[in-house]
Amino acid sequence: MPWEKRRGKTRIKTTQGLTTCMEPHRGWTIVSSTRNLLRKQWLDREEELIIVIQDENKPTEEKEEAGYRSPAWSILLALQKINKAKRLEGEAAMLALPSSQLAGRGDLTFLGEDDRLTVVVWESSSDSEQEKWSKC
Repeated sequence: MPWEKRRGKTRIKTTQGLTTCMEPHRGWTIVSSTRNLLRKQWLDREEELIIVIQDENKPTEEKEEAGYRSPAWSILLALQKINKAKRLEGEAAMLALPSSQLAGRGDLTFLGEDDRLTVVVWESSSDSEQEKWSKC
């Protein structure tokens, strides 16, 4: 059964495991479980989360159009385990790994609150983010 919520002019609809923001020119669709995971982290900042996902959507689409494909969660999990990393850096908010204690890109943290050992997805990072990480 579909679920729908309105926040001002923004309409959020969930059906068949997908959540869609139905806002002209800035809409998005993500897996509902990912949205629920992010909503728990962003508690009373739902409008801010909607904007973050909107902002994350455009660069992700551009990378995918250029041929980039996100690594499978099984690969990211293996990298985390091998390196004992607690943070995933570089992917978009809507691709946050559910098992990550921390996830983010650049100065934006999607999940978690402090820094720990990090797995960086280099190909999905911007030039400035790559420059920052190459100095670590």
